Amino acid sequence: ILLPLITPPITTPIQYKPTIGPRKSVSIARGMKTTSSTNASSSSSSSSSSAVADDEKESKLETKTDGDEYGDANRRTITPPKRLKEDARWRKWIGMPSRNCLESMPIICAHCNQKLTARDVPYGVDVSRYSSRRRSTNVEDENDQEEEESEWESMLRRKFVQLSRDAETDAFLLRSSRRPRLVNARLAQACTRLREKEGKSLTEANAILGRGKMFVLSREQARVLVGRSLMHRHRGGDEGGEGDDDDDNAVLDAGAYLDIGSGEGEVASKLGEYFGTVVATETSPAMVKRCAESHKDWTVLETGTIEDVWEKFKMQNAREEEEGTSTKSEAAKKKVRELLDKEERTETTERQHQGRGGGGGGKFDCIGMFNVLDRCDRPFTMLSHVRNLLKPKTGLFVLAVVLPFRPFVELDDGTRRQPSEKLDVATPTAAWEYGCRDLYENVLKPSGFEIEKISRAPYVSEGDHLAGAYVLDDVVFVLRRSADV
Repeated sequence: ILLPLITPPITTPIQYKPTIGPRKSVSIARGMKTTSSTNASSSSSSSSSSAVADDEKESKLETKTDGDEYGDANRRTITPPKRLKEDARWRKWIGMPSRNCLESMPIICAHCNQKLTARDVPYGVDVSRYSSRRRSTNVEDENDQEEEESEWESMLRRKFVQLSRDAETDAFLLRSSRRPRLVNARLAQACTRLREKEGKSLTEANAILGRGKMFVLSREQARVLVGRSLMHRHRGGDEGGEGDDDDDNAVLDAGAYLDIGSGEGEVASKLGEYFGTVVATETSPAMVKRCAESHKDWTVLETGTIEDVWEKFKMQNAREEEEGTSTKSEAAKKKVRELLDKEERTETTERQHQGRGGGGGGKFDCIGMFNVLDRCDRPFTMLSHVRNLLKPKTGLFVLAVVLPFRPFVELDDGTRRQPSEKLDVATPTAAWEYGCRDLYENVLKPSGFEIEKISRAPYVSEGDHLAGAYVLDDVVFVLRRSADV
C-alpha cells in the first residue's frame, strides 16, 4: 500500500527549448504525450515508444553560447537538469523561494502569453534571418535589396553587443516571489479596482500601489553598453571607441542626464549615476511623487512634452530655491548651479558668434528613453526634440523599444488609441531582427541618428500571484547625432 507513495514516478527526460522561437517537440514527464512543432511535418500519431527513444537520443541539447558575439555562430552542448519542477506551494504562500527555483519559475511572455523560464529570456541575434529572407523573396530589384541587406548585416555584426543574464537580473526576476502569494493577489485585485471603478490608467494604478516595477539593464550591462563609450567620448576619444578599464567607474560630475518617461526611476538610475545632474520627466502624478521620493537629488518634472524641458528644469530649481522646498543635498544643488552657469555662458557665446543661438547645440550629455517610443502620440516629433536637446559631438541617446512593435497611446482614463504619427516598422508577427532593422532604416536614420552600439535585452515587469515575472523583447540602441538629417 505504501510503495506507490514512497516510490517516485517514472518520468522521461524533458527536452528544453533554449531560446524563444518555433515550438519544438517536447516530451512531457509522467506520460508519453508529445507536442509537435508548429512547423514540423511529422505525423501527430507517432508512438510513445519512438518518443522515448527520441528523448534518449536528445539527452544533450544544442543551445547558444553565452559568450558568442552574435548569438548564432558558435554552439555548445549542455545536459539539462534531471528534474525541473516549481517550488512547493507552501513556499509560494509565504514568499520564501528555494535556492534553485529561478530555472523553474513561470515567466509569461506579455506579447503572446507563452509560458517561459529564465533560460528562455533572449539576448542574442540571428543574422542569418536576413540572408534567408533574400533567398525566399522574388522581386525585380533583388540586387538593390541584397546590397541594402548586406550593409545592414555588416553594421549589425560590428555594432552588436552580446549581453547575458547576470545576478542583478536574477534578483529582479525573483522580486515578486519573495512576497507572500496572498499579498500579490491582493495587490492585483486593488489594481483592477482602481482601473475599473476609479478610471485610473495602469501606470497610475501601479504607482499608487507600488507594484509592477520594470527592469531593462543591470548596472553591469549599462556599463558595458553605455558607460565605456560615454567616458571615452567625453575624454576626446575617437567615435565608437572604448574607454580604458580605469575609466569604467568614473562619473561625469559636471554632466547632465535626461530620462524621458522615467516612471519610478529604477531604470533611469543605472545611467543617471554617471552624471552629476539628472532630470526626469513623467506624465503620471503618482509616478512623479514616487520618483521624487526615491531620488531626492534629481529634478523630476511632471510633463508630457520635452521641447521646453530645459526651461522647465531651470524654473523648477529656481522656484525650489526661492521657496526653500528643495530636497536636494548641498552637493547636488551646487552641481545644478554650476551646470546652469556653464550653459548660460555657452548660450551667450553662441549668440555672439551665430546670432540667435542657431547652432543647434544641445544641453544634455546623455538622454534615455526606455520603452516610451511605442507609447507616445507623435514619435517622429519626439525624436526631433531629443536630437535638439542632445549635445552634437559627445552626446549619446539610449533608446529601448519593445519588439514586435505594437504602438498605442494610453489616456488618463485608462482607454487606448492609436498614435497620430505612424512608424513604418515590421508587423507584429515579424521576427525581432526585422523590427530592429526597420526601426533604424525607416525611423532613426531619417531622424538624424547613427548607431554607436546595439543590443538585445528583456524588458521585465514584476510578477504577481499568477507568474513570477512578465517579459517582453527589447532592442536597445545607443545612438549619436549624425552630421546631416
